[in-house]
Amino acid sequence: MSVRRQPDPVPNGPNFGIINSGHMTGPAQSAPFSQNATQNNNITNESVDKARGSIEDLRRRLEELRGQYPEVDAALRDLDMITPRLDEPERDPSTLRYMLQNLVERCGGIPNLLAAAQLVQSTVVALLPGS
Repeated sequence: MSVRRQPDPVPNGPNFGIINSGHMTGPAQSAPFSQNATQNNNITNESVDKARGSIEDLRRRLEELRGQYPEVDAALRDLDMITPRLDEPERDPSTLRYMLQNLVERCGGIPNLLAAAQLVQSTVVALLPGS
């Protein structure tokens, strides 16, 4: 059986390197004929407002329970650290994710607060790059 010779493939365009005119994170493919998908997160005022609203709702609920559960004060401190980071969520997303997880775990032991804490987590994580 003979092997059929095929011509070498022709690249899609004249350049098959990487051209970057800004900030780039994540994998980049520069081999001939490789393709890569990118994602842009467009943070809207509506999504930031939704995150701020969920934080304020949780803060109000925690304030009502202050003194009844030992985790309340720690959860309020977590919120105080999370809130200023909404203005620059891409600055250190892994730290913000860690703080959100701690918040959810703390609120898990307080009746009727887990859902509010999870809402904070989901609305803030939606602002992070790669979400």
